[in-house]
Amino acid sequence: MCGNARRVVRLQVLATVAIALLLLSREGATVAMSAFLGGTIGFVPAWIYVRKMTAASGDPQSLLRAQYKAEFYKFAVTAVMFALIFVLFRDVAALYLFLTYFATLAVYWVALVMS
Repeated sequence: MCGNARRVVRLQVLATVAIALLLLSREGATVAMSAFLGGTIGFVPAWIYVRKMTAASGDPQSLLRAQYKAEFYKFAVTAVMFALIFVLFRDVAALYLFLTYFATLAVYWVALVMS
């Protein structure tokens, strides 16, 4: 499980970098940075979730508590990252930010279906 989860996060990072590089060559630095930030919002919370869950062990009740905590952290970090980006990065290309964010989520679902 833990190896598969780490593989998904690596694929999310790879997708983010690939999209950002493609957009850098076609649309410029602002769009590429927006895409990169959107992907980062996708993979950083996923990485935090994986770290929290791989540290969890014990009885099923403890694992369930760890699951709830990890999901809370994932949600909170996602919300904070979106807020910070829209406050600090005034020139954000929102469409590309959201598209790349959703692309990282799609990587998760494709990996889930394929496993």
